[in-house]
Amino acid sequence: MKLTIKEVDNYNYTFTDDNGKIYSFNIEFYSNYKPQINDILYIDDNLIKDTNLYAFDEVYDAVNFDMKDFIKIVSNDESYYFQRRYG
Repeated sequence: MKLTIKEVDNYNYTFTDDNGKIYSFNIEFYSNYKPQINDILYIDDNLIKDTNLYAFDEVYDAVNFDMKDFIKIVSNDESYYFQRRYG
């Protein structure tokens, strides 16, 4: 699913999809790059159905993974890939 970041308040992110539906998530990013307003987020549909606190890090395990645990952020023609952290 493609979402656009509309607001960032610490770890609280507000997104909209292409139909204008609004989503809000609490996400902590463990990386040098922190997503910004107007960045595009690609995320598995199942993750947005859960109300949860999320944590994402730069890709740390390319062997034992589930594809739904990856997200992609596009910012000014640059792509960043993150993997969900549990625990």
